[in-house]
Amino acid sequence: MERVNKIILNMGLMVLCISLFSNSTLYGQVKIEIKEMDEVNEMLQELAEELEGLDLGGLKIKFDHTGSARLGLYLNNLDFEDAYEKHYPNCYGVLVTGLTSGGNGQKAGLIKGDIIMEFDGEKVLFEDHLIALRDSKNIGDTVELTIFRNEQILTKTLTLNPPLPKVDKNGKVLKTKKRKSVGYGGGGPIAMIIDYDLGLNGILEANNFNGLGTPLVVYGGYGMGNVGKGLFIGGMGARTQLIQQMSYTDTTTGVKGYKRYQMDFGFGGVTVTKKFALFSKRVILDFGLLLGGGQIKLTMAATDGEYSWSNVVQDMNSNAFQFEKHFFVYRPSAGVLIRVNNWFGVTASAGYLGTYSPNNEWKESNFDFTVSGDTPKNIGHPSYTIGVWFGY
Repeated sequence: MERVNKIILNMGLMVLCISLFSNSTLYGQVKIEIKEMDEVNEMLQELAEELEGLDLGGLKIKFDHTGSARLGLYLNNLDFEDAYEKHYPNCYGVLVTGLTSGGNGQKAGLIKGDIIMEFDGEKVLFEDHLIALRDSKNIGDTVELTIFRNEQILTKTLTLNPPLPKVDKNGKVLKTKKRKSVGYGGGGPIAMIIDYDLGLNGILEANNFNGLGTPLVVYGGYGMGNVGKGLFIGGMGARTQLIQQMSYTDTTTGVKGYKRYQMDFGFGGVTVTKKFALFSKRVILDFGLLLGGGQIKLTMAATDGEYSWSNVVQDMNSNAFQFEKHFFVYRPSAGVLIRVNNWFGVTASAGYLGTYSPNNEWKESNFDFTVSGDTPKNIGHPSYTIGVWFGY
């Protein structure tokens, strides 16, 4: 049996499956077969269903659902250690590492540990060679296998029967429930609406700036990959920057100048998300958790605009300070993805964006002084995202 590896996307990126091409090409269309399904994992089966009928510029993908000539065996290329342990004297052959229950190999009398030396009279050089020999036969053909077992050479007859459908105790064929794929990974840009006040309006309005309105909108992106069973690991981050500048006149000295504030807010972290397909593979429900860190920074400055290379700091009519705070961030959320097609969709979520700072301290970052007075509290309010999804 061919071994097929599980293919996983990593954070924010698309996953493609490389399958085996059959020998037949008809009218410019390449037919793709899944040769072995005994060991094909669930993710690959879902991907086959997703790719079914996809037309890529004349390359139309089609999967063979009629069955294949299976051996019902798990195979490995024979190495020197295996040959030495089994006292096998030849430098060719394939090792049987397992069997499918009720499969063709088990019915033919093969067991784990056998070495397949010949397939219908032809020496078997390695695993892929054996698969190629198998594929040269038709369903229903009978072949002779020459095997090595316990230092003896034996001959077994194997019939290449197709896989039998599953039946219940009354012999009725069971219909397999088609799983709805939740996808393999992707990501994209998002906008997040946060329904809270950062607590900075007091200092802004005291300096004649406009206060920050609510809600606050931040922009960022996310990415994630399927690690199995609908569980996705990834990351998300977002930030915003607000700036206001205005002219003023000092009421005492009459000096004209400018003052400015800049507020930077951002966060990011690791996401763990569980996805469920609802009515169809086009509608995906998810529950997620973000864990990470963030920062708020407020910079305020005033100047008369008189700058030169001869300036002395303490003599300048310029002032500036920068307050900042670091915090842990968490966001449990529930969301939905609506796929427009296999690689593009629209996503939205609702959650609670919470922060935690052990001492709730703000620092003046230029001199590392602690800011005194009525400190703005930690953030913790509802948040909503909307964005687009690119992936598979």
